[in-house]
Amino acid sequence: MEGRHSHPSTPIPDDFVQKRGKKRGSYNCGRCGLPKKGHVCDLTKEFNEVPTPTSSDAKSFVLPSPLSVVRTKPTPPLPPPRQAVPQLRRALSFDDIGVTDESPGSDDDESEGEGEGEFLDFESELDLGGSGKLPANCLWEVFKRLPPSSLLSSAKVCKGWRDVSRRIWKSAEELRLEVPVKAQIGLVGSVLQKCPGLVKLSLRMKSDVDATMLACIAFSCPNLDSLEILTSETSVNRITGDELGRFVADKRCLTNLKMEGCSNLGGFTLSSTSLSTLCLSELFCHSKMVFNCPNLKEISLIFSRQENENTDLTAMVNGLGRSCPRLQNIHVASVRLTHAVVLALTAANLRGLRMLSLVLGSEITDASVAAIASSYSRLELLDLSGSSISDSGIGMICNVFSETLLKLLLALCPNITSSGIQFAAAQLPNLELMDCGMSICDPDLDSPAEQENDTVELQRTPSSKLHLIYQKLIIKHNHLKKLSLWGCSGLDEIFFFHVRLAVMDLIRRVMRMIRRVRVMKSSCIYLTF
Repeated sequence: MEGRHSHPSTPIPDDFVQKRGKKRGSYNCGRCGLPKKGHVCDLTKEFNEVPTPTSSDAKSFVLPSPLSVVRTKPTPPLPPPRQAVPQLRRALSFDDIGVTDESPGSDDDESEGEGEGEFLDFESELDLGGSGKLPANCLWEVFKRLPPSSLLSSAKVCKGWRDVSRRIWKSAEELRLEVPVKAQIGLVGSVLQKCPGLVKLSLRMKSDVDATMLACIAFSCPNLDSLEILTSETSVNRITGDELGRFVADKRCLTNLKMEGCSNLGGFTLSSTSLSTLCLSELFCHSKMVFNCPNLKEISLIFSRQENENTDLTAMVNGLGRSCPRLQNIHVASVRLTHAVVLALTAANLRGLRMLSLVLGSEITDASVAAIASSYSRLELLDLSGSSISDSGIGMICNVFSETLLKLLLALCPNITSSGIQFAAAQLPNLELMDCGMSICDPDLDSPAEQENDTVELQRTPSSKLHLIYQKLIIKHNHLKKLSLWGCSGLDEIFFFHVRLAVMDLIRRVMRMIRRVRVMKSSCIYLTF
């Protein structure tokens, strides 16, 4: 803008003048808009230097182009220019709010002009009690609750909103983004560069992710503490083990890393003194898995269920014991889990271990339970879902972990019966969660054809399979909050005594098979179907 121009002699309605005077409680200076009482205007000289157009040539008077506003529908008389003559204060004015000290950076003049037009529309709709401006804390509370896409759009409204939006981005510590299918790396980079103080980042990728994305994150987020990369059906994770290893080694502030779709890692070595939580899923055929993370406390490794998955889990577990002595939570899901892997884990002597989850290991037996019980007697969570343990293994669990165990998960364990579940409920007084889904089931009821005529098929069931069905389950417990019996089609009757369940998870097909569910002296039971 080349200089200040006088306000054109546009007629102002009488009711508008009276309304403004009533709000302010006094009349205003005709040049600067401030209350005239006790006021000396500083714009007198500037107004004298610029000739004031007369009423005859007011129509030919043109404001500078950056401040001109084009309207497509009839509106009240044109307000004075925003920067040239600030005497008419708008209802939404953010020029002198504390959160808008910085000027806009990359926005061009054209987008600023469009924002001014929307700014004037808001002016005629909002009335904030004559204050003339929206409080900064109110605007801040609204903006910080907007999703990233809406926050980007709000920056196009006006200069004030753009500055507030910029401040929100700069103060952001946690960001969750969904990257579209055809999005380029520049889109993510431009958003991340707005957040120099970011410490937690979660990306849901619908497009492919590779080392370029890691480099962009490393460059834009120097103080990153937590990183989560989630994949979808339309995305492929092309990050290799060497690339991930370099990223982890360079990010010395990183404490939490979660990544899905890790099928292309191959052999890798992760070395970090700050990493405390590591979650990798869809692992497949890794020739080498080394974790040099002395402060690692939680690790979750989910392997692919493909038949040709051949990762050496025994060597991997041996390495965990040597290089990660502070592990407290271990979760491994793999069809290649065996008793040898359990023995390697017990030999690691992880004294701080509190949560152990070994899922889908069909070769884990009661002997494996004995090895776990002899080495780790203070477990709070034990998950052996998909294993081959029997009621004898449950008995060993109850004898060793009677005082510490809070959560017991034995889903998809075909060798346990209702007697083992009853024994666990009776011998584990502190138990809060128990999952026995698909454990007590009749295999003849799995096919859809059998489900359509359940009664007839039960009558034809041979006596050799009667131990799988018509089982009674009696639960006596004072602290049990969650019980899952999904898919337990072999149950015939369920009895609850003194149970304070918060959630009981069943399914419709199971409820058709159960003849009676009795609740005696129990409360807070919710059945989910």
